[in-house]
Amino acid sequence: MTIEELKGVLLKVYDKQTVHKDWRNGWSKENPTYGQCVPTALLVQSLFGGEIYFLQAEKHYYNVINQKVVDLTKEQFDYQLNYAKGQRKQPSMWKAKTRKRYNILKRQVRNFLNEG
Repeated sequence: MTIEELKGVLLKVYDKQTVHKDWRNGWSKENPTYGQCVPTALLVQSLFGGEIYFLQAEKHYYNVINQKVVDLTKEQFDYQLNYAKGQRKQPSMWKAKTRKRYNILKRQVRNFLNEG
């Protein structure tokens, strides 16, 4: 699976279960990437490696793989992000809610691929 293929699957499986609790009310099928950055960044890292970075102003996580920005949830913003301000920051899998969101998203992707 390529990153682009993963993005297509994610857009089909995202739902409120994997949205950060502070952003659940803003999530919609029209803006499916909203609040999905942490589990998405963790999933991308588990599949493709690289590092996870964080933009403080937006409270937004994304991936950097081989010095290339990979941000599968950037569509939630209506402006260009300044990735030069990003800092490497690994979300904690020790947090039960983070781990739960990641595992749900991973399972949703796996189920979609198995059904297709």
